[in-house]
Parts: sequence; structure tokens; C-alpha cells
Amino acid sequence: MPIQLQDFAKQVLFGETLEEKLSFPRSEIIDTLPGSPIKTPRKLSRPHHLRLHEDGVKPSHPSNAKLVDERERGRLLHFFGNHELLATELMALVLLKFPEAPSSFRLGVLETLKEEQIHTQLYIHRMKQCGVEFGELPLSDYFWKSVSSMEDPLDYVTRLSLTFEQANLDYSFEYKKTFESVGDDVTAGLLDRIYRDEIQHVGFGLKWFRRWKDSGRTDWEVFRKRLVFPLSPSRAKGSCYNIDGRIQAGLDDAFISDLQVFHQSRGRTPSVLWFNPDAERYAAEDPANELSMERTQLQDDLEILPLFYSRQDDILLMSTPPEKEHLRNIQNSGFTLPEILIHGDKKAAPTIPRKIGQLRPWSWTPDSLAFFRNTFVSLTRPIQLGTLWNASIRDLFSKKWSAQWGKQIARETEEDEWIAPTEVYGEPVADLETLNTVRGTLKALGYENVVCKAPFGTAANGNRCIFANEILGASTLAWLCKRWKDQGYVIVEPWLDRVFDFSVQLEVETDKARTIAFTRLLNNHRGQFKGVVTSSFCQGVAPEITRFLMEPKEGKPRVYHFYETLVISRLFSEMRNSGYIGPLGIDAFVYRSPMGTLRLKTIVEINSRMTMGRIGYELSKRNAARSVGLFQILTRSQLSKTDTSSFIDYSRQLMAQYPTVLTKETNPRLVSSSSPLNDPYTAKKFLAVYHVREKLSQLPI
Repeated sequence: MPIQLQDFAKQVLFGETLEEKLSFPRSEIIDTLPGSPIKTPRKLSRPHHLRLHEDGVKPSHPSNAKLVDERERGRLLHFFGNHELLATELMALVLLKFPEAPSSFRLGVLETLKEEQIHTQLYIHRMKQCGVEFGELPLSDYFWKSVSSMEDPLDYVTRLSLTFEQANLDYSFEYKKTFESVGDDVTAGLLDRIYRDEIQHVGFGLKWFRRWKDSGRTDWEVFRKRLVFPLSPSRAKGSCYNIDGRIQAGLDDAFISDLQVFHQSRGRTPSVLWFNPDAERYAAEDPANELSMERTQLQDDLEILPLFYSRQDDILLMSTPPEKEHLRNIQNSGFTLPEILIHGDKKAAPTIPRKIGQLRPWSWTPDSLAFFRNTFVSLTRPIQLGTLWNASIRDLFSKKWSAQWGKQIARETEEDEWIAPTEVYGEPVADLETLNTVRGTLKALGYENVVCKAPFGTAANGNRCIFANEILGASTLAWLCKRWKDQGYVIVEPWLDRVFDFSVQLEVETDKARTIAFTRLLNNHRGQFKGVVTSSFCQGVAPEITRFLMEPKEGKPRVYHFYETLVISRLFSEMRNSGYIGPLGIDAFVYRSPMGTLRLKTIVEINSRMTMGRIGYELSKRNAARSVGLFQILTRSQLSKTDTSSFIDYSRQLMAQYPTVLTKETNPRLVSSSSPLNDPYTAKKFLAVYHVREKLSQLPI
């Protein structure tokens, strides 16, 4: 005697035993009495040992070594089995919630439900062989909560077929290969069967998705719009992106490409990152005046750089979307992508309709306060704006403040002959007469040349050198007069013969300043940034300099001992008094004195913001154990010295000559590579590049 589809669906959804949920009738199933729509039950009916829990077990990616253990395999299959049972129950729910859906759709769901029952039974049988009983581990309710609130059949195919089942195209295929690698052909065969069935399930959902979606809109547009946070397209893929399976399911190239580079938080409250590199310029502005908020070419070209210190669930704000091909290249180099939100040319951050853990601009200066003015309300923890920017924090951006710190430390260490004396840290000069006096004093000490620095300036840009006996030219005099007018003074210090530049990367926290790394900098003769060498601190450095820096003191190289004992702890006290929390960089260098001896200028600048040295360090985390790297920023003028005419041609040539080679680890690292970090198709003046080689001598230093 035929059985009504409605009655069978009720048996599966409301059954109290596993047998009821997994038995498929031998009699014919008909759909002549679909009944009235039901509401989603408040609690899913299940036997007690299979009840769902909010804190149910979520699997981590077990290593191959762990999967040699049978119980470890069983634990993983236990998680998969729950998902298959939930899919069975959700398919029964959709049949009962939407009785007026087309008959061909309902019968298609029935066939898929039957296959999900079989999958569940196969998992239960195999996990039992591995020594794990179904239900002995807490079962997560996330899958049920994410899909059961569906409001129409389009919601169903979007959430189940195109999200969770599409993700299984990655998981089943990946774990099939994993089980093959540990010699478990039985489980590998099971996953292969499920993988092939999932291709058909995704294809079925896609057919109805396209039939029901808004006309004139792409699959990707509707898919994104239909998923409501915390669901997002990120849930529709695993860690190993399976393009071939998606093609077989019928997804188009544009959808596959868009999904591949899409990321959004899967639950962790994200941090929001924004690149505002002109911190010193905004720090110098009169806070009473309205900010210009004009973007510079540096900001436009390199706004992707925070990606390389982001976490996967973070949000990066950009004005222009990078090409998908460029994002895939970044992924292929082993980096994870954050969610990228585009704010266009707006002078305020876009609305983010969910809670935010932290706001992390490149720097907290008046421009970032203005940019995030409407975003602070979304923070999980309220923050007082006065702790982000105040008069004390503004002082931290001044080279005068850095020079005062350098002088103070020099006075306290004047008996240490390797530390630079006080006169190299410069004097504030407010007029031409004082400038000439300072030049005379420095000349008497053996310093023929001097450099003038704006109190608020970045990376030596706009500094002016004045050589011995030089009569000031019109351009230098005009520059000085403008700085005296705008900022009140310039810092005048000796022009030194620098032989080794470096920076100390710190993170200022509420209770301490944590040392992140000592990074080797490459600067040009004017002190402008060229690159960061990501290797051991003194690797490849001249032996004389290595001995100078690394001479032991109290069991440590003296350069580390000096900063840890005399600089960092005291600097933290100053930061705490101002209220500053966040990244910090101390630039320093070794120079050769007029007497020919090496000296350490302990503080050139203190940067109360993210730095390029920190970017270099973050990039180095992706290096293979023995590989070294070079992070550099190529300018348009430097490009003219190559045999290419554009950043696009330069990048293509570079990537062809040095293709990416990764280790064979689960999370692969860079063995060798040369690739652009920002998009060469949109870059106009600056191109950031990261080179990785197996030997330091192979880097283009």
C-alpha cells in the first residue's frame, strides 16, 4: 500500500529512534496529500544519546599521524555522521514546511533524503568498526540552527545545497585523500561515494536555485544576499578548494572564482583593519581645523598590506577591490584572506551590521578617528576616544620626542663606548641663525654634514641634507621656512655614515611592552625605506658588524640586552602614561664615527603605529624553516631601471622567473617565490613585492 510523502517525512523528523529516522519504506511513496505547512519544531526529536548541544564537538583537522589511531578516525566520522543525520532531518523538515513546493522538487528532495540516510548508516557502521559508538560524543546543533529557520524553498537550497553540501565537496574529497595516505582504503572508499553523491546534491539544489532566484542577477549576487550572518559564503567551502567538483555540479566559473577568494568570519568576532599611512601628517595638523582626509597614492596603492598581518576572520577595508586573480595568487602563496569590504571614496568606514572585536587602523591619528566615527558603537567593548588620541599620544609622533629619548639614554650610558653620544640625536632649531650655530658646533665635533628633519614626517621623506660649507640654496631655504611656519622648528642632527639599519618591533599591551622581533631594514643613502630582510637578524651581515652587535652581555647578545633592560621597559612606562596601546617600532642603526669606530644610534625614530618592519616580520612567518625573504617597495622611478615598462609586466616576468614553491606540510610554507603583494593592475606609483629564496645570496639585495 502506498505511503504518503507527508507521513514518511513526519516519521523521519519526529521519530524518537534512530531506526525511525533511517528506515526507508519498501512501499511506493506518493505525494497526493501534502498537507498543511508546519512550523519548525522548537526542539528536534531524537533519542536521548543523540540530542543536540550548543557546545557539541567541532572537529579540528587531525594530522595523518593521529589518523593512524582508529579511535581518532572514529571521532572524525562521528562528526560527519551527525551532519548526514541532520541533513536527513532537514530534508524531512523542508517537505513538511513547504507542501506547496513543486512536486518534482519534493520528489527530488525525497531521493536526496534516501541517500543521506544511507550515508548516515555507512558512517555509523564504519565509526563502530573504529571503536566509537554514535552518540558517545556531544553532537553540535549548529547545522540545524543554521538551516531550520528557512522561510522558503529558496532558503533551503541556498543554505543546505549550496552552502553545507557544497562545503562537503571539499571536505569529503580532502579527507578521502587523507585516509588513502594513511592506508585506510575502506574509509576512503566511503568518502569517495559520498563525494560523488554530493556533486549530484549540489547540482539538484543549483537547478532550483536558478529557477527561483531573481532574474537579471547573478548566482553569486543572490547567494550572498540570501545568506544571513552568521551564515556566509565562507561556510560553503573547506580548507582545500575543489574546483573540479564544483564544475561537475554545474556552478559557473564566475561563481567558483568569487567563492574561492571570499572570506568572512565563521563566528569569531572580527577585527577591522584599515591602511592609513599618513599618520605623521595628520598628527601635525591643528585638531581644531577640519581634516582634509585626502587619500595619497601610497594609501591607494598599498592599502592591501594589512592583509598580511590579519587573521582569517578579520575584515579589511579597501577603497578598490583587488582583482580575483591577484587574491588567488596570494592564497596560492599560503596566505589566508580576510573578508574584504569596499568603502569606495567615502571618508567614513562602511556600516558593518554585526559586533566587532577591535578596530585596527595602521595608526590611531585624527584621520582614523574620523574614518571610524560611526563604527565605535559596534565594538563589543566600549572604548574612550581620549585613550586613542590625545596631546600626549600626539607627542609620540614627533621626532623631537624621539631625539629627547635618545639623548637621555646616551647620557645614562656614556661610559659604553659602543653607544652613540648625545650630540648625534639632534637639536630643535627654529630659525636660520640657530641653524648656523648648531652646524658650527657639530663641525667642531667632527661632523661635516647635517640633516634637517621635519618634526612630523615619515621615513625620511622631505628631509634636507646640508653639506660642509654649503650655502643654502633657494629650495632648501624655502623648505626650512615652510617647516618653521607650519611646525615651529626642525630637528638638526649630524649626517652619519650608516652601515646597518634595523628596527625593534613591539606590541604595547595594558601590562607590558612585548618584543615581537628585531628586523633588518634596507634604507637608501637618505634613510628612506627600501625593504626588510626576513632572515636571522645578523645573517649575511659583515662579520665586523655582527661582532659589534652580538657581543655577549649577561648571557645575551648585547644589542638585545640593551633594548630589553634600558629601553623597552622605560618606554612602556611612557606609553602607559599617555594611554597608548598597540604596535610600536623603534628604528635604529649602526654607523661609523668620524674616528672610524662603530657606534649604535639607539633611537632614530619611535613609531607609534604599524610599520613596514612589522609587515616584513609578519610575512616571514610564511617562510619555510630554512628560507629567507625580502620585502621591498618598488617605486615607479625604480621600475624604469628594469627592462619592463609597467608593474604588470614586471610582476609577470618576476613570477615566471621565480614561481611559488611550497613545502608539503598541511599548512604549506614558502620555499621560494617572488610575487607582488598589492595588485599590479591597479598600482600606479608603488608596488610591494615579497621575495623568498633558500639562500640569502639569492635575494635581490
